[in-house]
Amino acid sequence: MATLSTGVKNPRNSSPRSHGTIHDDKVANNLGFRGGAIAGSIHLDQFGPVLVDAFGQQWFETGSLGLYFLHPLLDQEPVEGLVDIGNASPPLTQARCDVRMTTPDGIAVAEGTASVGAVSAPSPVTSRDRRSMDPSALRMLSKTHIGMKLPPVVVSPSEGDQRDRVSSGLMTSPLDWYVGESPWGGTICSPLTISRMMTGDVMQPMEKSIGKGVGLYGALELHHVSGPLFLDERYVVSGVLTDVSETPKTEVFWCDIEARRANNPDSGVVATFTVMTRVLKASSPLYAE
Repeated sequence: MATLSTGVKNPRNSSPRSHGTIHDDKVANNLGFRGGAIAGSIHLDQFGPVLVDAFGQQWFETGSLGLYFLHPLLDQEPVEGLVDIGNASPPLTQARCDVRMTTPDGIAVAEGTASVGAVSAPSPVTSRDRRSMDPSALRMLSKTHIGMKLPPVVVSPSEGDQRDRVSSGLMTSPLDWYVGESPWGGTICSPLTISRMMTGDVMQPMEKSIGKGVGLYGALELHHVSGPLFLDERYVVSGVLTDVSETPKTEVFWCDIEARRANNPDSGVVATFTVMTRVLKASSPLYAE
């Protein structure tokens, strides 16, 4: 079985001074972590070039990448992304492949799948057993409800942030298409840029409902439906709360988010994003004993 590698990279914690979050060393230490965790969304960018190797440029048009996170990394800790393409010869079409991230000493950081084209079966990430429950039985999520809408917001990708990450060397696996012309004409959004755009302003209703509580991503899945997404375009982003559950240490929620072109929202969905967030019970005064 052939495996394509991103190479071993050293992703950076881009928010070490983001006080009150899991990326802050002091906060993370107080919650039992080794230190400020790298956001799971940063790992998405490591896969961009290798997914083009596996699927061709079509990955930015109809491709997906889903990761379920198993082990948080600290700033600059090495990690390798792997794409199992089986016995097929790239570029693959209408295909789904297993992907994973591991440290050089064998610690599993994430697992999931990547695909291109119209793959009918639901992905392992989005179809996990979520152990759904009534939000009213929880504490931090008690003010939410399944089906809760995340109202539409008009947003633009952060062009400055993406270009700065490339020029400063903070982006683990850059492509020329992220700063200059692409096969589609304009400069396209990296997976992390899309993630930040689609989990920014639109998630404010969830943040207000939860109140004080420190969260971290448990799973993310980006799906280009009719891509790519461009830095110089504006998008209408909306979403819905689809599931809630809990573990002994966390309350968990899942949201499905979609983006449409602001200049023609009736033209259809450009991309979807599924996000699962774990909110740490120990970080909330609602769990103070």
